[in-house]
Amino acid sequence: MIKAVGIAGSPRLKGNSATLLEAVLRGAASAGAETETVHLNDLALRGCQACARCAPREECILKDDLTPVFARLCQADLWVLASPIYYDGVTGQMKTFFDRCRWLTMAGDRLKPRLAGARRAAVIVTYEDKPRDDYRHEAEKLASYLAWMGDFGDVTIISEGRLGPADAAAARPDLLARAEQLGRGLAESLRPGAGEG
Repeated sequence: MIKAVGIAGSPRLKGNSATLLEAVLRGAASAGAETETVHLNDLALRGCQACARCAPREECILKDDLTPVFARLCQADLWVLASPIYYDGVTGQMKTFFDRCRWLTMAGDRLKPRLAGARRAAVIVTYEDKPRDDYRHEAEKLASYLAWMGDFGDVTIISEGRLGPADAAAARPDLLARAEQLGRGLAESLRPGAGEG
């Protein structure tokens, strides 16, 4: 069965980025994927200690609430990452998560993706301002980091502005439908034989 894990970087459980994340996962579930959401704000986790001990050991040496999340992510076929934009960047929670993913990118002193097999991913960023290329670039950076970890193919990005109130995305059926369609398409692309013909 296809496994999809959503990583929510917002402190709000029902904020705009979390709402779109859940819509993507609903779409993936409609295509038969098993889904789960991890709210980073609910976890007790430390930042990367820059100790470099992860490279030879092939695991992060810190043991906290992120440890079992890493185990599930390593088994997941689809990653969906979502964060609001705060102070022109993703949240501290999302940045801390990516810093801790360093062990998935290194072997010794060189870059080496640790995740085997093809995967798919989507990155979602939401913000109040008008559509901005620099905020889309924040999502593109996260997408590029995924390529350091494994083969995620072309990562799909949703960068959505004009979402001021925390419930603005929930009032946009067009946006929710697009997110669900994305999740369904990503899950379907992971089925055996998809793309053959």
